[in-house]
Amino acid sequence: MINFFNFEILITPYIIGIIYFIGAVIVPFAMMYYCKKHNFKINNKRYKLYFLITFLIMEIGWRIFCEFFMVYFKIYMSLNS
Repeated sequence: MINFFNFEILITPYIIGIIYFIGAVIVPFAMMYYCKKHNFKINNKRYKLYFLITFLIMEIGWRIFCEFFMVYFKIYMSLNS
């Protein structure tokens, strides 16, 4: 417990893992909300393809964003060892 209060143990890498999964679930709902808010109609195959590509880019981007912070903390932990 002393290590926790002295900041020798980092909890942020564990929190980032949880935030990633929450964000990965929220991204599709955010896309659906955005489409409904702006009255997009996905009737055409081309628009469905755009929607799918945008969804994949957003999910990959979210993954890269979270991985950046995980790598940052792993570098920090390996330098302290």
